[in-house]
Amino acid sequence: MPASNLPKRLTKGNLPSKICATCGRPFAYRKKWRACWDEVKYCGEKCQRNRPTSATTAT
Repeated sequence: MPASNLPKRLTKGNLPSKICATCGRPFAYRKKWRACWDEVKYCGEKCQRNRPTSATTAT
């Protein structure tokens, strides 16, 4: 199921971007995220591994 807010054909100069939840830097759409762009929160694996822990999970 494709992401709802993406156009059918993306051009290099018109790619959507997001802000990484860990490092705070902007990152652009990648072809491998085509099916799950709405769920992507991190710019890469390193940021996903080092994501901030919430106060409720730390004991």
